[in-house]
Amino acid sequence: MEKHTKVYLEFFPSHSGFYHCEICYKQATEIHHIQRRSEFGSKTKHLQDQIENLIALCRTCHEKAHANIYTKEFLTEIHLKTMKIYES
Repeated sequence: MEKHTKVYLEFFPSHSGFYHCEICYKQATEIHHIQRRSEFGSKTKHLQDQIENLIALCRTCHEKAHANIYTKEFLTEIHLKTMKIYES
């Protein structure tokens, strides 16, 4: 299991094993880095897998994120709302 996936699953444990896409609520198939890993320099590489930079997406929404249809700002806003709901 990749480190970023493990970080996400530990923060959002699921008893059923089902994770929903944080945008459209279909079944999530991937954990996406909001800020791309390639954008982190060697001095900040350790920050790329922090939970604030990881969002669960379905394949369609993941493709839209990579095409910049969903901006980093939009993804961050959605993800921070999800984190707040979960922490409540």
